[in-house]
Amino acid sequence: MALRGSANRRRAGGVAAIEFAIVFPLLFAVVLGIVYYGMVLALQQVLTLAAEEGARAALRYPLTANGGTLATTLGQRVIAADLAARSTLPPNIANRFAAGSLAQAVACSAPPGTQCVQVTLDLPTQTFLPVVPFVPVPASLTGVAVVQLSPDT
Repeated sequence: MALRGSANRRRAGGVAAIEFAIVFPLLFAVVLGIVYYGMVLALQQVLTLAAEEGARAALRYPLTANGGTLATTLGQRVIAADLAARSTLPPNIANRFAAGSLAQAVACSAPPGTQCVQVTLDLPTQTFLPVVPFVPVPASLTGVAVVQLSPDT
């Protein structure tokens, strides 16, 4: 009788190993997908935060700070936005953008005659994230922020 019980236990152990071998790849794929998409979402959040900080930095220069010329103030605001966005990013991401390429002055849609500063960070994911088979990711992640400058400041 003792032999019969131990044979059943060995079979149950073998069945558990087979079940584990079947379920483990699926469970591993789900965990890997969660971690990978978590990295993608965190990277998107970093880009959006850096764009917002750059746009906010464009508001720090009043018109009277440099003698009152609108063109030089706008230039200073664009430079400040670029530097703030770049300094908000981690160094390994900031080095992927050319200097002076993150912010630019654009015409606002309304009211007419006002200026805006737009900060755009576009990061191709193929050069930054590891390639995982059967896991679709966007071609690039983008963070954009626009701030409207007051005409009198």
